[in-house]
Amino acid sequence: MIRIVGLQRSESARQEFVLLQNQGSLRLNLRGHLVVSEAALEDGDLTYAAHAFSDDVLVPPGMYVLLFTGNGESRWARSRDGAIVYYAYMNREQPVWDRAPGPLHLLSTQHTFSERAPALLLR
Repeated sequence: MIRIVGLQRSESARQEFVLLQNQGSLRLNLRGHLVVSEAALEDGDLTYAAHAFSDDVLVPPGMYVLLFTGNGESRWARSRDGAIVYYAYMNREQPVWDRAPGPLHLLSTQHTFSERAPALLLR
């Protein structure tokens, strides 16, 4: 299960980030996860204070994802303390989370068993 473990709000998009960690025991695909502010959920407007991951990358157990608001190219790299981290970018010029009061939420994709339905019917 990927969870939000840190948030740095800032007046600068380059210094603003959300830190995520895979706290489960399986590798999880980042694609489809959505970081969203509670204010955006309440307003029903996900165009500003939300980010949907399109990165098709597997995050191993215990590994981190650092989502920067500013510009950059997504990649795996080592942090200053030597940990392997996936750096992702929203590519926004203005800060997002600094202007979105309240907590952030991480919504994950839902699993479906529709692929197994025909096999179950044959039994």
